[in-house]
Amino acid sequence: FTKIFFEKLKSDHFNAYPETEVLYKKLSQHHNINIDKIIVTAGSDAAIRNCFDLFVSPGDKIITLNPTFAMVDVYSKIFNAKQIKINYDKNLKINIDEILNNIDNSLTLIIIANPNSPTGTIIPIEDMQKIISKANICKAAVLVDEAYFGFCKETTLPLLSNFSNLIISRTFSKSYGIAGLRVGYLLTNQTLAKLLYAIKPMYEVNSLGLLSAIILLDNPNINSQYISDVKVGKELLINFLVK
Repeated sequence: FTKIFFEKLKSDHFNAYPETEVLYKKLSQHHNINIDKIIVTAGSDAAIRNCFDLFVSPGDKIITLNPTFAMVDVYSKIFNAKQIKINYDKNLKINIDEILNNIDNSLTLIIIANPNSPTGTIIPIEDMQKIISKANICKAAVLVDEAYFGFCKETTLPLLSNFSNLIISRTFSKSYGIAGLRVGYLLTNQTLAKLLYAIKPMYEVNSLGLLSAIILLDNPNINSQYISDVKVGKELLINFLVK
């Protein structure tokens, strides 16, 4: 990766504003989805903030998991949302019926990290479909944070064409290993993408991050090797802690 990066690095990456067009095209090809359904963001946290900006006003009711990615709680407080936290039990199980029972017409947004962090748990696609479907009837948006896709292949991407309220966030921070370069993106339908794009900062993703993401999409073997290395490191850590 480093060798390719420095071969492609130019002065334009420093003295010109970042241009996202190439990454949009690469993501479109990678996911086989139209460009007008993609929004590039500065990592998952900016993607989540983008959804708060669009859907949440002070006093609005939202559903989140507990615990989950820390920025969800931070944004909930910033936007003064009425946060309904669905707690994991002592066995790290989540009650899907509790989520469903809290979905009504007063709800504006549901945020579910799948796989979740820090629990490492996964909600099956069948249960995700139930949540998205009921939320759609109640006109609430569902943001599925798939930051850890790559380490787990469970995804709601096949449901994207079936529901007008579904938004999926992905990032290059985890399974691609460039967290410090802040590159993420949202996948949704054309209508929501247009609204989300209209309220996002113009230059929040930097040129070095864009270059890195493009290189990684062009060289999937780098990603595969990184995931493999992380899994080896995980097993070493587990064995060390057991000892």
